[in-house]
Amino acid sequence: MRLSCRLMRPMKIRGTDFVMFAVSDLDRAVKFYRDVLGLPQEVYSTEWQWAEFNCGNVTLSLKGGESVPKAGSGGHIALAVDDVQAACEDLKRRGVRVGKGVQDFECCQTVEIFDPDGNRVILHHRADGTFGPNPPGA
Repeated sequence: MRLSCRLMRPMKIRGTDFVMFAVSDLDRAVKFYRDVLGLPQEVYSTEWQWAEFNCGNVTLSLKGGESVPKAGSGGHIALAVDDVQAACEDLKRRGVRVGKGVQDFECCQTVEIFDPDGNRVILHHRADGTFGPNPPGA
């Protein structure tokens, strides 16, 4: 059987519904994203081992009871914050594992932190103050 890259009807992506992280312990991960990062929790199901958090323009979903990829090798999510340095200092005081520290680029500041399973979360601030899709000049 030969697969063709040509679709009969072109697919049109309408947007992103959610980003998902696999986590080994759903309760522990929920506490991190809800209580440490302060994300509004919208869904929690022990039956489905599933939780969802409102990140403004995208939903972060957690699938519990999973084998997680080697720390740092999976996907990432970048969350816009007002002050990367202040957020980094606060999270360090709270025992959150931080990567290299704050990186200052001409267009933005960023820092990588890690959830309890080693999933990378990027805290990000654009120099022009915008966030989400379609920054000016894009």
